[in-house]
Amino acid sequence: MTATSDKTLGFILKGYPRLSETFILNEILLLERLGFKLHIIAMRNPGEATVHESVRKVRGQVTYIPDYFWPFFFAFIKANVKLWWRKPGVYWSAFSFALLRSLRQFSSSTIKRFAQAAYLVENHLSRNGRFARLDVAHWHAHFSHGPTTVAFFASWLTGITYSFSAHAKDIYLQERDFLRDKIARARFVVTCTEFNKNYLQEVAGNAAPVFRCYHGLNLDAFEIPLKARGNPIPNILSVGRFVPKKGFLILIQALRRLRQQGLKFHCRLVGSGPMKEELRRQISALQMADCIELVAPMPQNALLEYYRETDLFALACEVQEDGDRDGIPNVLVEAMAMGIPIVSTAISGIPELVEEGVNGLLVPEKNANALAEAMAKLLRQPELAQRIGSAGRAKVENEFDALHNVEKIGALLRGAMNGQRLSEAALLHKSANTSCLNDISHRLQMEAATIDL
Repeated sequence: MTATSDKTLGFILKGYPRLSETFILNEILLLERLGFKLHIIAMRNPGEATVHESVRKVRGQVTYIPDYFWPFFFAFIKANVKLWWRKPGVYWSAFSFALLRSLRQFSSSTIKRFAQAAYLVENHLSRNGRFARLDVAHWHAHFSHGPTTVAFFASWLTGITYSFSAHAKDIYLQERDFLRDKIARARFVVTCTEFNKNYLQEVAGNAAPVFRCYHGLNLDAFEIPLKARGNPIPNILSVGRFVPKKGFLILIQALRRLRQQGLKFHCRLVGSGPMKEELRRQISALQMADCIELVAPMPQNALLEYYRETDLFALACEVQEDGDRDGIPNVLVEAMAMGIPIVSTAISGIPELVEEGVNGLLVPEKNANALAEAMAKLLRQPELAQRIGSAGRAKVENEFDALHNVEKIGALLRGAMNGQRLSEAALLHKSANTSCLNDISHRLQMEAATIDL
């Protein structure tokens, strides 16, 4: 399956490559497999010591634009002045919008993203007043805050259309009026849960072109171990950034209750982040250091070895007071793909993945007692754990296959790159008959519509 043209898709990211954003890397690789020519525009290089091996398989060129204003002050000023000189009317209208919003918000964020967009346009798109260096036919940004703001202004300054993928924190911590503006100007919006989709349509109106496409996995890499689970001392695993919304403090409290019930286990918490030392102190204070281990983040191929040894996966996600929350954590999908029984919380999009009592157990957020009871239930009932693990694998196979979901995104992008608005009926037809992918854009209707994939 190939794309319909050699046009370039500008893929705007906050950071690249990032160990925690496996789902974006998988999407890039699958879009290239579908024939898209990508040019990755990243606002920073995270400089992480460990990266996924599959980063080397990405064919698209990567361009970095400065994310720090003052060290590149003169470069930003030069690019903005040159663009203003060439296109004063367009430049001034976009600049005025950015400046006024920054003043209203008492924040330099919007004007900074505008300056980045102008830098991108002038230094990487223009040549002698024409847009030629990067022959970008469409922008697509991941995360609806900073990267989409750059796409928003790059589109304003060039007339090149854009779309974006919205995920979790970027949705719920963003001021609604600006989010509404971004959705209104976008050719389409993709989000990874039905919960997110409903919220975005509430913000922008039900007619907004918001599409739900789950993050998926390459299931070939997630093979269930041949040997039956059931270690003499069960292995419990949890993976995520050490930040409040992941609920690791609650999980540690729940693990202490398991020990108080006489259950033996070894638990690995894999991740890093600002709460690392706080977690270490809590583990020490509760005298749990002999059975809870903090493990540094690792690439997916190494994490797979941990999954193979795991008897139970737990993730105690919670909603923060400021609204920050997860969507559907990818590690839950990964654990279920490996046939591991899981326990998590009934927030946000998690119930779309985990059906209580069928393919996992769900408990109320911020409730260590309930979390401990659910984990104990699975540890004490191996037959139930095995049944739930098998059902979890089936759920992922049916709804979270990466290629199937990226094909939907590919059809949306192909339509946008051909200057077409997308209809629900056309994309549903594509979803039912993927052999039509190459020519689906020619059958897309011209009106915008919502979709329930």
